[in-house]
Amino acid sequence: MLENLTALNLLAVLLIGASAGFINVLAGGGSFLTLPLLIFLGLPPNIANGTNRLAILMQNTFAVGHFMKQKVNPGIFALKASLFALPGGILGAWLATLVSNAQFKVSLAMFMIGMSLFTLFSSNRQDGDLLNPESHVGTWLGPGMAYFFVGIYGGYIQAGVGFLILSVLLWQNINLVHGNAVKLTIIFFFTTIALIIFAWNGQVNWAMGAMLGAGNIIGAWLGTHVAIKKGHKFIKQVVTVAVIGFAIKLLIDM
Repeated sequence: MLENLTALNLLAVLLIGASAGFINVLAGGGSFLTLPLLIFLGLPPNIANGTNRLAILMQNTFAVGHFMKQKVNPGIFALKASLFALPGGILGAWLATLVSNAQFKVSLAMFMIGMSLFTLFSSNRQDGDLLNPESHVGTWLGPGMAYFFVGIYGGYIQAGVGFLILSVLLWQNINLVHGNAVKLTIIFFFTTIALIIFAWNGQVNWAMGAMLGAGNIIGAWLGTHVAIKKGHKFIKQVVTVAVIGFAIKLLIDM
C-alpha cells in the first residue's frame, strides 16, 4: 500500500497522525481525523477501522509509559476500570468485523453524532475536591457498567471513545491529569484485543498503520508534556472545545 502513496500522502499521514496523537492524549477524538484520511487514501472503511487500531495501540503504549516516567501512574484504579471495559471492547470489535462497509459507514455517522451530543450535554460537575485515582473509594457498580458500554463503543468504532471515558472519570471525580493516564491505559487494553480480532479477520493494513502510528507517537509525546504541565483545568477546556468542534464537523459532514 505504501508504495502507491506519494511523498505528500505520506507527509499527510504523519501530520494527521501527530495531530490525532496530541488530541487523543489531551481529550479524545483523534480518530475523527485519521479514519477519514485512511478511507481517502484508498482503504475500505472496515480495514481503515482495523488499521487505525495499530496506530492507537502504538500511541497509547508510548503515552502510558511516558506518564509513568513522569510519576503520573494510573495504578490499580486503571486496571479495575479496564476489567470492566475489556469485555465490551471484545464484543464491539467482534461486531465491527461482521458488518459490511456500507453498514459501517452508516453506524459510524450515527454513533459519532450520538456520542458527541451525549458528551456535550452530559453533566460533569464534581462534588468536593478532585481525586487522584488511587484515592478513589467510591462504588464501582454504576461506573463499571458505564465502562463496559464505553468498551463496546471503543471496540466497534474507537473514534471519540476518549471523551466518554473522561466523562465517566469526571463522574467518579478523578483529576484529569491522572485521569488521562487512566484513559490511555483502558484504551490500551481493549485496543490490544480489538487489534487481534481485526487482524484475525484480515482487516488491518500493517504498513499504513505503522506509518500512522509513528505520527501518533510524536503527537502523544507532545500531549503528555502539555497535560502534565497545564493541569486539570486546561485539559477540561481542551476537551470542551474538541467535543464542540468535532460535533459541528460531524453535523456538517452529514
